[in-house]
Amino acid sequence: MSQSLLRFAPVLISAALIAGCTSADPRSVLSPGGGDKQPTIDAASNSAVVQGACPAVSLREGTAYYTTYSKGGDGDPAKVIHQASISDTTRQCRISGDQLTVTVVVSGRVVGGPQAKTGDVNLPLRVVVLDGETVLYSELQKYAVAIAEGGPAEQFIYTNANVTFPVSASRTAKIYAGFDPGPYNTK
Repeated sequence: MSQSLLRFAPVLISAALIAGCTSADPRSVLSPGGGDKQPTIDAASNSAVVQGACPAVSLREGTAYYTTYSKGGDGDPAKVIHQASISDTTRQCRISGDQLTVTVVVSGRVVGGPQAKTGDVNLPLRVVVLDGETVLYSELQKYAVAIAEGGPAEQFIYTNANVTFPVSASRTAKIYAGFDPGPYNTK
């Protein structure tokens, strides 16, 4: 019986392929959910979530680590107050009119050094959107992370949900996130 089933298998596979090719809507063949699927709507902003033209978040060289030293101790490992590092970034894009709004998320950790004290560490995190040399968005924020003297590394997750720039630049824009010690009076 298995011999006869093996002889009909190619016929059944061919029939399934031909049936898929005769669909009136070619998108229904390529998308398992069918061609009538509506875009995902973000509940918070009531706007469409974009996947195809959502620029990735990158780190510029030198912005993945941030170390603070006690006064006069720059570069001295014995004078390190804390060191922070970024381990991952992600984003979600939404279209609202002619603007693309991106939620940028940065995760990492903070490790206390020999000079660490219990309290908040203010991490200077900047998100920048560039289209070539043109700055479309730039914001520097201090993000507080609580550490304990002699304690383990602390994880942090920073979110900036207000990164907005013209939708027309979405395919060529680059988003950067990272540590930036200042100045703070720039946008």
